Amino acid sequence: MAQIVNDWRFDFMRVHPRLFDVMPGEPEHSFGYPLCNEGWREVLENLCIRIEAALQKGETFAFVRIKQKMGILRVDWDGGISDETEIRVVEAVDLATARSACTCEICGIEGTLYSNREWLATRCSRHATGGPVPRRPGFENVHLLRRRPSGSDMYHARYNRDTDTLTEIEPPSDSEE
Repeated sequence: MAQIVNDWRFDFMRVHPRLFDVMPGEPEHSFGYPLCNEGWREVLENLCIRIEAALQKGETFAFVRIKQKMGILRVDWDGGISDETEIRVVEAVDLATARSACTCEICGIEGTLYSNREWLATRCSRHATGGPVPRRPGFENVHLLRRRPSGSDMYHARYNRDTDTLTEIEPPSDSEE
């Protein structure tokens, strides 16, 4: 199989060796190989920086899968980490997912969710195909999140793109318009 040259994903994975186990000669078959476009590279860089800062000595972490699904970033991982570290990793993943939901996957500028024949993608107006997915007024950038990967404790949070933060909010009610 011919190796793709100058693929940003190869360099990205090599810069974060504690988080990726890159297969020699076939990095595109490595677990965690990012299956998304370069517009989300900064989102992924910030995710990795946060995870690396959270990991304590002796803890292990590895991305299993990074991909775009239904217009947002999906991240699966495995590791031998403490409860404290797990909380910080989950927060980092939540921030990356929320940022991806308002970042053009192609170029990285602010974007919104578009639907093109039922294919969802977050794009800026320049790269968009199809039409924008309607959002209820006041519910833009609101996400339903899980506090722990295997837990049932869910919460709502609003993402602020300018500050790259999530703020927990009261659950939206169906009667709010």
